[in-house]
Amino acid sequence: MADEKTPPLEEAKWWIDRGPVKEREKETLLGRGIIEKWTYNLLKDYRQDQAVRNVVDINPRVLKDLSVAPGEWGYLSLDVGKYPENALAKIKSSLPLPPGARALVIDAGYSVRVMITGEPIGATLMDINFTEAPSLDYWINGELVEERLFFSVDDALKRLRGALPGYLNPPTLAER
Repeated sequence: MADEKTPPLEEAKWWIDRGPVKEREKETLLGRGIIEKWTYNLLKDYRQDQAVRNVVDINPRVLKDLSVAPGEWGYLSLDVGKYPENALAKIKSSLPLPPGARALVIDAGYSVRVMITGEPIGATLMDINFTEAPSLDYWINGELVEERLFFSVDDALKRLRGALPGYLNPPTLAER
């Protein structure tokens, strides 16, 4: 028999958006800890449809404001910490930008995301997440065409170093 104090499963899923704002004042169901209160306040007005739009069009929005010249690296901090300078310097030195390429580092403190694009901006895009398990998303004209996972930051740097020109200046069908 279910415990009468345990809310039904659907009621316990207060963070899932179910259309119009329901009475989400379910704070009484949560513990009184700092993390619970922070999580509740962070997600209480969460809208899935807006989140989907944000995820889908984040790269074009970031690239639209990219103001670095070819051969240069831009930097954007998310103000949640600072990625170690020596680790960032290693990433930059291990990924020499091909002619016409530019890059943007998005610093999340514990990790960095590196977006490298060729000309025209955004036509080809390497989106590399340097986390404990680095990954690459490769986009051509806004379409995701490749995803790769790496064992470590060093593995990613080793495998991507020589591949940069091919990603940013892919051969045309006539050249294949």
